[in-house]
Amino acid sequence: MKHARKGRSTGAPRRAWVGWCALILACEAAAHGHGGIEATELAAAPVVGSGNGRQGTGGAEDGGERGAARGGEERSDRRAACLRRNAGAPARYARIVAAFCAEYHNLAGVGASLAIVEGDGPPFVATAGVACLGGQEVTAATRFRVGSITKLLTAALVLRQADAGRLDLDDEVVRVLPELAAGVDERAGTITWRQLLTHTAGLPDPSPLELGSEWLTALGERPLWREPGALWSYSSDGYAVVGAALEQLRGEGYTRLLADELLAPLGLDAAIVEPEMALRTGAACGHLGRGEQARAFSVVDDLALGTGDARWTAPAGGAIVSAAELVTLARDLVDPGRSPLSPAARRELLAADVPTLERPGERYGLGVRARVGAGGSPIYGHSGATGDFAADLVFAPDRRFAAAALSNDGDPLRMTLATVLQELLEVAPERAAAMGPAHLYTGTYRADRFDEEVTISAHGSGLRLSAPGLLLTDVPLGHAGDGRFVAGRPELGGFTFLFVGADARASDLRGHVFVGARVE
Repeated sequence: MKHARKGRSTGAPRRAWVGWCALILACEAAAHGHGGIEATELAAAPVVGSGNGRQGTGGAEDGGERGAARGGEERSDRRAACLRRNAGAPARYARIVAAFCAEYHNLAGVGASLAIVEGDGPPFVATAGVACLGGQEVTAATRFRVGSITKLLTAALVLRQADAGRLDLDDEVVRVLPELAAGVDERAGTITWRQLLTHTAGLPDPSPLELGSEWLTALGERPLWREPGALWSYSSDGYAVVGAALEQLRGEGYTRLLADELLAPLGLDAAIVEPEMALRTGAACGHLGRGEQARAFSVVDDLALGTGDARWTAPAGGAIVSAAELVTLARDLVDPGRSPLSPAARRELLAADVPTLERPGERYGLGVRARVGAGGSPIYGHSGATGDFAADLVFAPDRRFAAAALSNDGDPLRMTLATVLQELLEVAPERAAAMGPAHLYTGTYRADRFDEEVTISAHGSGLRLSAPGLLLTDVPLGHAGDGRFVAGRPELGGFTFLFVGADARASDLRGHVFVGARVE
């Protein structure tokens, strides 16, 4: 049970992994989220409603017949149709709505929703397009899958247990989940709740499709990437472990715990984490592809498609929420007068002590990323991507501000959110650092999990990656800002590699399916 090299043969487990390699790489965004193109015109003011986020002139069933009749008109100018739909936006938001409609148009989006809340008032909501290809229009009440933004909710649920004295963040998780120590790596027995929530546990992050139904046992067959606490490395599977541990601790399912102990105090219901309930209450479809080739998947079907119906992934990426609900939740979760968390728990949530090394100055708290905004005030947020949905959330507790941009076709509305930050918080768009000299990155990195050496070599002004055991040979890497590089082969799906410590000589190479330490 405690042999660190067990399961690292070149036999069936390795062959199975290699068989999944291309799928995992091509679906990187979906793995991080564990868990039709025509829109229609509706000339109406943006909907502003009650503080619980369930505002709107009607549910997602409204407008279907109108949408079918007017689809041809909007195809001729989707941007203009979006602007007409949101024509009543306050002047303060005019540039933001213009950016939202332009980005929706330029990305050929299916549907989208933008929400902003400032202070105690209800959210402002702008919408575009349709909830499902060829169907009803997106309304302020339309719910979207938000992927990894769910991690913020899971972290808050853990803090609720800490407030009740049921756990300490620095307790070993094996106290309630002994299966975590039953695998091949004895170091897993020292993993704490805090390390799982901050992505410093050293857990690998294989696809749910690779792990299968006996996912916790299969995860234990993989050695840790690093000693717990040694390195920040994103792991959605780590949040699935948190969910399993919470269930053991309380003797109740994760979704019921979340609904009862966090969502209900915030005025929300269980449909946010129950796909079948979300579907009955008008959730949007996810979409793969573009134009006439796009395919729609309900929030039940897309879970089966992306994870093999792995409900254990819910703590990492299962939330299905409207943009208005999301910004209200983010504001209220950290608001002293509304939060179900104690002051100590709120401080823990937002402490953000762990540098991610993905962007200059970025740090990770418990289920949330943080950076410094204008005037030194922190700005928090997270993104979520499931392949057929994309979501971005930012919030500034000092300003009682939150904004979210959601889409149901996998393309994030990043320029829209950048415009929100610039217009309302005076935060200039981030400028990524330029690529350093090649010698900062070149060398050999060892990925122990696969007994594999990954070689990085210089090639002109760029880099090349080779890892024969992973079926990767001389793959060009294009610089994507800071220490990030993107594989230049379409079949790898824009897979990102990150060099850790690239301001000096990189010490580690992080990919989604491995972490390699420099050996030369």
